[in-house]
Amino acid sequence: MVRHTIHLVNISVPFRSGIEDMTRPPSGILYVGGSLKNHGYEVVAHHIRASEIDECISVILADDSLLFVGFSLMTGIQVTYSARMSSLLKARNGNIVVVWGGIHPSLMPKECLDLGFVDYVVIGEGEITVAELSDFLAQQSDRPAEMIPGLSFVRHGHWILTQDRPFEKNLDNFRQDWGLVDPSKYVRPNGEERTFCFISSRGCPHDCGFCYNKKFNLRKWRCHSVTFTVDELRKINSQTGINSVVFDDDNFFTDRKRGLEILRRLKSLGITCKWINLRVDYISEDFLRELVGLGVETIFMGWESGNRKTLQKISKGFSPELILEKTRILSRFRKLTVDASAIVGFPWETEEDIRETLQLMLEMFRINPFRMNFTIGLYIPYPGSPILEEALERGFRFPQDPEGWSKFDILVGTMELPWVTSEKVRLFSLIDKYSKLLLVSKKSTPLMKFVQYAIALAAYGRLRTGIFVFPFEVWLTDLYQMRQLRRNQSLAGRG
Repeated sequence: MVRHTIHLVNISVPFRSGIEDMTRPPSGILYVGGSLKNHGYEVVAHHIRASEIDECISVILADDSLLFVGFSLMTGIQVTYSARMSSLLKARNGNIVVVWGGIHPSLMPKECLDLGFVDYVVIGEGEITVAELSDFLAQQSDRPAEMIPGLSFVRHGHWILTQDRPFEKNLDNFRQDWGLVDPSKYVRPNGEERTFCFISSRGCPHDCGFCYNKKFNLRKWRCHSVTFTVDELRKINSQTGINSVVFDDDNFFTDRKRGLEILRRLKSLGITCKWINLRVDYISEDFLRELVGLGVETIFMGWESGNRKTLQKISKGFSPELILEKTRILSRFRKLTVDASAIVGFPWETEEDIRETLQLMLEMFRINPFRMNFTIGLYIPYPGSPILEEALERGFRFPQDPEGWSKFDILVGTMELPWVTSEKVRLFSLIDKYSKLLLVSKKSTPLMKFVQYAIALAAYGRLRTGIFVFPFEVWLTDLYQMRQLRRNQSLAGRG
């Protein structure tokens, strides 16, 4: 029997500081890689930085058993990096088969194929589709590519899109293969804490207008069982000694009973979940009391806007009044920190609409001072999102070449929108940075807390008056955070 090897690639993306996040596991290629191994294929996983592309290409080209190279990517700079590597592979060996999968190719398959160096696009969940495509490419199946659900490609100059692949009903049938990577490289050490990021479910039942989920997951939520989730983390704990977990689910608490049971069982194993994502309308005093009792220290909530019209247009299902009501509930839990995220720059927003969002943020700060870590992100017209049509009507166009996707990033402040000037983009980025300075970390030393209180009060004054000349507080904080991030990345790399 001929031996076939498949190389799977995930290229990490940078933070604001330009340092890549190499501490978050490449879950997409671990799920797909596990499925391929179960089907008898050799799999090599590459989780790399952009600076390691050339080295990775050399490794792939040296494999004489190569069947194809698969890339997992999301919308944004990963498109740029994956395109660079794919085109270089094709330039070195035109016979190499390149397959793209993940959120971005699933939502824009034709555009990806039009690049000229992508042979196949896997749409939606890839575990079964990639295995069937592998059998076709390895000539181990008489089933033609046209008959494989969830696939797109070009034949004789014609774009082909096969039928949709149904969602897997039992997610426990899919498993991330941790044998493809060294799990210890994904442990985030912080003092005595050893934190690991994990995905336990897919999708979200809600209808947020700016989100990819409605088209990608069809508003369906599916999950690994409680037992499966806890057993997987128990195994990782035995390998790495983790004592903390972050769930990277789109909506972990869609099923509140299941979520709480997972946290309870993990706590009995000595693993706590200190950061959790909650919708604003999920928050209640009783629920928070349960979470705090299970070791939760930080709640993330997307409050999105302080403008009533915007909240309605993006289908959030709550009002500014409810946001303030939930903030008051959160303020009663003195040990809780709140990561509070909002978005500005929607196509319809006026200056007054945006001002209402900033005013609501300051009111939230006054209700729960120094314990809220605010994010003010610029709206991104993601492929597949319900309000994309309105952005297109206002003149927005997706990048016409792979390099253009490198600007498709709310964190670096380079997003280009026809209705927002570049000066406004820079201003929003600065407002976001000052908003983050309103938090004082409860884990800081007394001296550092004194410094943070002083900076927070200065930031509050800046945000209230709108005066951002000579933003020295931001410069100093950016420098400090960059040093801390480099240190944490170095520690994580040592396992």
